[in-house]
Amino acid sequence: MGLLHRDTALDHPSLPLLLDRLAAVRAVAVPRYPLAGSRNGRCYWNVRDQVRAQGGKCVFGWMLVEIPGVALFGWHHAVWEGPSGLLTDISPHPVTGWGVGSTAFAVDPVQDYPLDWPPNMPQVFEPIVHADALDRFIAAEAEVHGLRQRYRDAERAIPSATCFDGDSDLIVHVEAAVDMVQLKKLERRYLPQIRAAEARRDALIPALTELQHAMFDQLETASRIADRAAEILRAVGG
Repeated sequence: MGLLHRDTALDHPSLPLLLDRLAAVRAVAVPRYPLAGSRNGRCYWNVRDQVRAQGGKCVFGWMLVEIPGVALFGWHHAVWEGPSGLLTDISPHPVTGWGVGSTAFAVDPVQDYPLDWPPNMPQVFEPIVHADALDRFIAAEAEVHGLRQRYRDAERAIPSATCFDGDSDLIVHVEAAVDMVQLKKLERRYLPQIRAAEARRDALIPALTELQHAMFDQLETASRIADRAAEILRAVGG
């Protein structure tokens, strides 16, 4: 069994701490109905296309995910607010895919993100347990994000560069030949670093999975002890 993820329960005791980290006021449950034609990992543009077709507006925020027994984290996200004001998550879920459900969502106080150069937001973690395996994973994820952000900033600094949405990833286009040389130079510089950092991060997942299983075992043991204590108390009382 691999590392388990699930939507964060709105009554999770650590959720207020995560909301503080996100500067968000509250979390809400947003019905999740992925639309045909929506793309994995492309929530901003899925919502943009829906707004163009059906009206309403894009609401930026954070999908709130739990790694049970280990941590909560916020994943920057966008949902559709229909003309009636109802929020709907129309994108495939990164964990459950095309299944319907309910997304735990916190509205971002910032709502003016341009999609010509879209936001590249880090995942924000709130640990449930203090453990070296989790600390190393969070640091590795931060390293990946930092490299991606530096790459994006360097691309954006190219004078003729423009960015638009491709089928599965962003596409950067340049007009001038000298800018194309610079773009290719950046690819050669940053892409190997990013891939290496991703590999280092992914290599830490087994240790994180072991930590999760150990926490499950502790909870199961504590539950059995509590059940046994309750039986003894009932017997003594009887």
